[in-house]
Amino acid sequence: MTSELEFDGIDGCIVRKATAEDAPAIRELWDGYAAVLADYDERFEVDAEGRERWQGYFTNSLVESSRGDVLLAERDGRVVGALEVRVIGGHPVFKFGQHGYVYGHYVHPDHRGEGIGTALLEAAEAWFRERELPFWRYDVLHGEPEEAFYEGYGMRPMETVYEKEL
Repeated sequence: MTSELEFDGIDGCIVRKATAEDAPAIRELWDGYAAVLADYDERFEVDAEGRERWQGYFTNSLVESSRGDVLLAERDGRVVGALEVRVIGGHPVFKFGQHGYVYGHYVHPDHRGEGIGTALLEAAEAWFRERELPFWRYDVLHGEPEEAFYEGYGMRPMETVYEKEL
């Protein structure tokens, strides 16, 4: 992927790789994403030191990482969507080699339905193809209305994770 991709059919938007200078704008989006997660399950509420840890994680683990990037959707100079792309992989037993994973796919509510979420996924796919990965995944919280969005994008459910509290 080049540093910027034009959104097809979306006037004035680009998708690009994040830099350290983007941290405040991404943090604002991340707050929205974290709120969605916390509405789903209170265990996702950000703890007291979470915001500071996020800054360190972003700066030290995401920017200029050899195994991942944050891709941003920007319209009129404002960051309106983001996702993280990562290479994960290998399995010591199964023929499960390296593959791509998307984390934190989020579009600001004021910009949903404009094709920005799809443009971010297309940029993620380009990122994965550059690395010649055979497939990629994204986990969707059970029951999210976005399940239909991802299936409409051509993804299919692969695993279901069950949980039981102890």
